Amino acid sequence: MKKVDSSRKPIRGDRWGSLLAILVILVCLLPNQSGNAQDYKAGIEIKSIDNTNFPEIIVDYKGVNLSETLPTDTADIEIIEDGQAITPSLLEENYQGVHFAVAINPDSSLTVRDPDRQPYNLAMINALKTVGPEPENARNNRYSYFNNPEVALVETDDYDAWTRLFDDFETISAGASASLNSLELAVSALEHSSLTLDTVLVYITPYLDFRSLPEFYDLVDRAGRLGVQTQVWIVMSPRVLGSSYETEMQTTLQSSNGVLTSLTGNERVPDPRDYMQGKGRNFTAHYQSQIRTSGDYEVAVRINFDQSPAVQSDPATLSLEVLPTKLSFVNPVNTLEILYGSDGSFQPVQLPLEVLIEFPDGYPRPILNSTLFVNGERVASNSQPPYGNFALDLADYVNETELELEVRLQDEFGLQGRTPVLKVALNVFKPESTIDGTWYTQPWLWLVLLALIAAIAYLVLRKPFPKSKTSKENEKEEDKVERAIEKTPLPSPVLEKTYGNLIRLDPDQTPSAEKPHLLTKEITLIGRDPSLANLVLDNPSIEPLHAEVHFFPDGRIRLTDFNSTSGTYINFKPVGTHGTTLQHADLVHFGTLLFRFNSATRTQTAQLKD
Repeated sequence: MKKVDSSRKPIRGDRWGSLLAILVILVCLLPNQSGNAQDYKAGIEIKSIDNTNFPEIIVDYKGVNLSETLPTDTADIEIIEDGQAITPSLLEENYQGVHFAVAINPDSSLTVRDPDRQPYNLAMINALKTVGPEPENARNNRYSYFNNPEVALVETDDYDAWTRLFDDFETISAGASASLNSLELAVSALEHSSLTLDTVLVYITPYLDFRSLPEFYDLVDRAGRLGVQTQVWIVMSPRVLGSSYETEMQTTLQSSNGVLTSLTGNERVPDPRDYMQGKGRNFTAHYQSQIRTSGDYEVAVRINFDQSPAVQSDPATLSLEVLPTKLSFVNPVNTLEILYGSDGSFQPVQLPLEVLIEFPDGYPRPILNSTLFVNGERVASNSQPPYGNFALDLADYVNETELELEVRLQDEFGLQGRTPVLKVALNVFKPESTIDGTWYTQPWLWLVLLALIAAIAYLVLRKPFPKSKTSKENEKEEDKVERAIEKTPLPSPVLEKTYGNLIRLDPDQTPSAEKPHLLTKEITLIGRDPSLANLVLDNPSIEPLHAEVHFFPDGRIRLTDFNSTSGTYINFKPVGTHGTTLQHADLVHFGTLLFRFNSATRTQTAQLKD
């Protein structure tokens, strides 16, 4: 009886010890399941929002833990701006690269054969050696390798060197001691990494003793908090499949952004290239914002998949400061002198005004109209370029002593810019009469007047015969006629509308002696052949039809090259056949000829502050 009792006590003790250990493990697992389940869901992450070219907004985003590749068709993308859905006008895909890390816990049980009768360790090596990048992305990816005992190659871009390390995994010594050291090395390296690439971590391990599971789950959770999904390849006995051990491991790994793959001899090694699907790619969406006022707005990206449910990102903040245009008079005058002639005419008859238009918020946009106000009254309006040019007729203001001038401009956003009020003092000079108002009281004036009357009467009553005029007298009369003609005011010439001009520059970028080329047409064709071009540049580097300058009604200016041999350049950057925006004061090369372009609107864009 004593032998039976003594033999049963250890068995009962082992059983209670096992149950106690399982309870401890379950208690440790419960917080992880409830606290981390929401941290690793699939979604969209907005990387940045660029409003430099507002109202065009550029949104950079990427997928996180997606099972399906992100679409590249704009019809499947929605930008949710301040609650309003907008379809992007352009979508760009950019491959950034993937960080592929492998951690191996070697043990003789990893040599179990798969359905193809190949040891699992060799099958794993062959699978991992297929993750090499496409030739055009050969230097984008990074690779890491960790093995027991502490063998590591961290974040190399040398794919061949990385794959050579797997050769040591072809044979596993019988005395190899299984541990979590390689996984600890891998997670620690990821925590200290400066890479911003999407990371895949594959952990190869034999069956893990239940006492090491808490540490194992903690390492997978640490990787998950870095946004890294851990793919666990575990070789175990078929008897473990469906057990509480496997079920609890599957559930815990899922809550920590891990995936369990059990290999019992009946399953093949997964294709690791599937883990790279949808990773390493950033997307850039361009869309036209509907916002027109300053403030902070929420922007999100919504993706509609073919197979999976739609996914929407967390909102990001779009901060905008939209300001009215800044207007200022160019070379303003404070005093204007008006001179009258003896015939009643005066000079000048007009006051030319020019206004500089700037966008202090850094967002150039179309202009609807500009209006000139004089002494608070609307005088003239421009509904097309040049918006900042006016010619004030002074005929209605010659009796004023001061003019108060103001220009107001309405832009596409509905904002109104104004110039400061310009006060111009008017000094009007008229011929003064030299005769005193009491002339009739002077006796000598009466004597002179009577003498003149007598002389006129004598000449009239005498009726002398007409004499032929001498040549000198004829010359005097001709001079009088010419002077009269010169005094006759000429009609003001009709000014031809110009959109701008091209000033020829010498190689040192100083203006040459050539007369500027005026651009008076909405579409100006530039070339060497007069029959094809309306702006002829006689130079061997110029094609018969070389380039085109197009002035659009909304104020945009576009320069297009006609696939010329010597090329067309704006600020030393080549212009293609699709054209490039041309702005005031840009340097333009047609072949070897250098010009500075001056826009008639002379709109300038203020620089954004850093």
